[in-house]
Amino acid sequence: MLFHDRKTDNLTARPESVLAGLDPDQKSAVTAPVGIVVVRAGAGSGKTTVLTRRIAWRALSGTADIERTLAITFTRQAATEMRTRLASFDLDGRPTIGTFHAVARKMMLQFLEDKGRRAPLIINNRISLLSQCMGDDARTGGLNDVLSSIDWAHSRLLTPDNAAAAMSAVGLTIPFGATRFAEVFDAYERLKRKRGVVDLNDFLLSVVRDTKKDPRLLESVRFQYRHISVDEAQDMNPLQYEFLKAFVSSSPDLFLVGDPNQAIYGFNGADKQLFDTLPDISAPATVVSLPSNYRCTPEIVNFAVRTLAQDGQIADAQSRRSQGSPVALQRCGDEAKERELITTAVRRAHGRGHLWSDIAVLARVNATADTLRDHLVAAGIPVRTARRGGAWSRAVAAATELTNRDGLATWSSDILDSGEYEPDDADTHVATFVRTFLDENRSGSVDGRAFGTWLATSADVAETDGVDVLTFHAAKGREWSFVVVAGAEKGFLPHRSARGHAARSEEARLAYVALTRAADDLMVTWTDTRNGKSTGPSAFLPTVTTDIPTLAPPPAEVRDFRKNAPTVDTLETELREWRDNIARQHRVEPDAVLSLRSLKRIVATRPLTIDDVAKIVDAVFANRYATTIIEMVQRSTSC
Repeated sequence: MLFHDRKTDNLTARPESVLAGLDPDQKSAVTAPVGIVVVRAGAGSGKTTVLTRRIAWRALSGTADIERTLAITFTRQAATEMRTRLASFDLDGRPTIGTFHAVARKMMLQFLEDKGRRAPLIINNRISLLSQCMGDDARTGGLNDVLSSIDWAHSRLLTPDNAAAAMSAVGLTIPFGATRFAEVFDAYERLKRKRGVVDLNDFLLSVVRDTKKDPRLLESVRFQYRHISVDEAQDMNPLQYEFLKAFVSSSPDLFLVGDPNQAIYGFNGADKQLFDTLPDISAPATVVSLPSNYRCTPEIVNFAVRTLAQDGQIADAQSRRSQGSPVALQRCGDEAKERELITTAVRRAHGRGHLWSDIAVLARVNATADTLRDHLVAAGIPVRTARRGGAWSRAVAAATELTNRDGLATWSSDILDSGEYEPDDADTHVATFVRTFLDENRSGSVDGRAFGTWLATSADVAETDGVDVLTFHAAKGREWSFVVVAGAEKGFLPHRSARGHAARSEEARLAYVALTRAADDLMVTWTDTRNGKSTGPSAFLPTVTTDIPTLAPPPAEVRDFRKNAPTVDTLETELREWRDNIARQHRVEPDAVLSLRSLKRIVATRPLTIDDVAKIVDAVFANRYATTIIEMVQRSTSC
């Protein structure tokens, strides 16, 4: 069935512009036949590009209705980036794009409104609710472990009666023992129902249960959302998969993008076999592989692939970039020497022209990341702050207590327009989000409860300044020019808690994810001792030497450019400032405007025509920004 373009009948040329700049594998994915399409997209292969181009291609070629298109992501940042990229295309309408929880929340609220029922309150403090269920046991601690176990059970569609047995079967520790955990889990669910409150998993559970009970509702959902895409599909858990199945009709239109080598959330209930086998979806699938890595240098890709191979896993990944620097492997006597080494390396990278936001320090566990973050701050290095802590929580609490639209508007104006608050204050950040929320919800009745739910499920809280210090898991889906992978040693890789072959294999994939966050330069550190205990390099590391591998030299034009390039390139500086300004205007990450890889290619090739810019980025980007970029190139040439 063709969906008519409401703007114009002339569709002959427009869809082809979507394919500009794609390699043959990417084109095959974007133009694959309608039905079930599974794209196995390796790290740095352009999966977001493929996903957004697929949506644009289908809409512009008349094979999909953009208003009935749904794209599901795992992070708010990914959803924001997809919206930004799709805004570059001349589409007659907008798709629905959001995380699993955000999409499920929207659907649940719609169902309740249709039935004339009041929306429940989302829990802002699950620990407080759980502690009431645990009684005296709450004083002994372990509440976060109980919540994690409850979330794991929810992700597997388990009840208090059968959760403990399932956890035991896969080797998970049951907090407070099977009997007591079942009692607490049951009490938690009953207390939520009594108070009329829900947590994030309840959004998904509500949609799954309602669509199974009501065939007419299921038919309505499948009519409203006909064309479905899922990003990072290898990370789906059974609950999310059941939610996805609600949209899949007997004539499925499903586009799944994922990488089994980046499946790292098994501990949280994810099951990569769902992506591999698509159980209960019997229609044949078109499978496309994207092995080309456009992000990382050959040295980084080869090192990451060999790391994964230490566990017997295979990654079909090939760097399409020119030769770069060898991976720097650094042995440290203890954690204090490691901190000093990393601080020096970060400062040196910044001195070589990297912005602070081009740099990341990644660690396996939060404790190591926190220590490294504190050390960098003490050394005077700006670090991006996670918007958490007391000030942020108090500001959010103040906003969520407001009872109507006028109250929210007045509260945010008092903060943003008074001149009494600094830009970095938590109150300023939360007030800015309140204004965004009110702008996105101009009609209907809204209050602080609705804002709190939106903030928890739909707001993009990404920051833009300073060095990122994150765990491996938190770094998923991100990229930086220079990355330090810290603590790659025994006890951390694999983590000492990883028991059994499946857990160890997930640890190897986690290392692969961390290593492939680096685009240009990668440093890996380990210690001989940590906290007074003997450590040594991780068994996953393919080598602990610092020998420079023998690799083919880069092309002559690249060597000539590197030889003649100035120490500080004025074009790169101006491009970065321009990119950051555009990003701030649209409230997105700079890479959502122009990736670092494309920026560096512009600097290297100095394009002087619109076609030249289109070859580096794409035709849509060139039509919008090429004139500005060419002016910057000409200015840098005349200097």
